[in-house]
Amino acid sequence: MIRSATRSRAIATFNIMRVIQNSKHELHAPPAEVENGAAIPCYESPARLTAIRSALESAGGYTFEEPPIAAEEAIATVHDPAYIAYIRETSAELRRARGSTAKAQWPTVFPYGPNPRATGNRALRGQFCFDTYTPLLGGTFAAALGGASAALRAAELLAAGTEQRVYVLTRPPGHHAERDRCGGYCYFNNSALAAERLAKLGKVAILDLDVHHGNGTQHIFYNRYDVLTVSIHGDPAGLYPFFSGYADETGTGPGLGFNVNLPLPPGTGPKEYRPALEKAIEAVSKLQPAFLVLAFGADTHEADPIGGFKLPTGFYREIGLQVRELKLPTAIVQEGGYSLESLGVCVANLLSELS
Repeated sequence: MIRSATRSRAIATFNIMRVIQNSKHELHAPPAEVENGAAIPCYESPARLTAIRSALESAGGYTFEEPPIAAEEAIATVHDPAYIAYIRETSAELRRARGSTAKAQWPTVFPYGPNPRATGNRALRGQFCFDTYTPLLGGTFAAALGGASAALRAAELLAAGTEQRVYVLTRPPGHHAERDRCGGYCYFNNSALAAERLAKLGKVAILDLDVHHGNGTQHIFYNRYDVLTVSIHGDPAGLYPFFSGYADETGTGPGLGFNVNLPLPPGTGPKEYRPALEKAIEAVSKLQPAFLVLAFGADTHEADPIGGFKLPTGFYREIGLQVRELKLPTAIVQEGGYSLESLGVCVANLLSELS
């Protein structure tokens, strides 16, 4: 009886997954996003994180903790210090706004010409952002820093060998953020930050399963051979971010061959997704990395309002099982997913196989 009880306690402990949560995420609550010149409700909202946490609490087997706040120097390992300063200073300026002064900023003019120069705030908005979906608010810097801190904490736990798999529960997402530009709701690239930290100890693979191509992650590691980026996403010929994610983008210089894009057509379901997932898993296995960063978006779900794929809720268990078979220390970083009804259970299904 003692032996059996001990075994039960061991199993229970093994099944618990640590969740590093961005406690500052609510400070960034965009009032709108601009689509085709019109302001519409923003899909990327604080309710996303609430939905995921509620689903995980209902499922059980998770502990939640807040990370220590990372220094800006840690963020500067993948982002331009001038860009970081711009996000910080503009957020501070917007926090001080009173009366009729605007409390959110969107870019309206973007760089053009052979040698564009930006010398004022209105110009810098376009220099440091590439779309109209990604406004700056008074709480944007704190929320983005909170997500970056959570990703770095997860990487530290893996680097120390303390955990085999850690989930980063955060918003706003990160994989569209380039070295010096925000966009796609993203400000700091959480997945890239985790990978950069882990790359100090060995080769890293980033497997991006968001429905939108992670242009920022590709941009940051495109000429690197120590960080493999593999992405399964909707065909950019018709889906955001439009200008990256094509199959012939394979890296440059030392990184040639270390960037793998697997674009899929609208309406992709499990039958079409499985072969792509097999190719992605094979590419990761071939590298024999020391660590894996899984950039996970549930916007591949059939109910997602801006995705276009047709993956059913139960399929995320299958994805989790395939990733688990890699047997790699893994940081799972939350990216997209905008159906509040399905988001939480998709995450819970994925993590149930990984834990």
